Amino acid sequence: MKPDMTISWEQHLKKGNIWRVEVELSMQDTPGDEPYIYTVEVYVVAPNQALAQYIVATMYPDYESISVDDEPCKLSRTPPFISA
Repeated sequence: MKPDMTISWEQHLKKGNIWRVEVELSMQDTPGDEPYIYTVEVYVVAPNQALAQYIVATMYPDYESISVDDEPCKLSRTPPFISA
């Protein structure tokens, strides 16, 4: 099967369809240990902030908190080539 169309990461960036989302997850090494918070940064392709949040909440259903940037990522000339 061959796709009808392919959209690159750069094209998504130019259109404002990439959102940076921080997710806090509770982790525990063993059942008797104290839980701690692990922060994950996820970049999501979505047309709006609400859908980006929904996608991440679906990917990480046991999250402690989710924070989505107010604006989509922008193309940058320096690594990681995007700015939040």
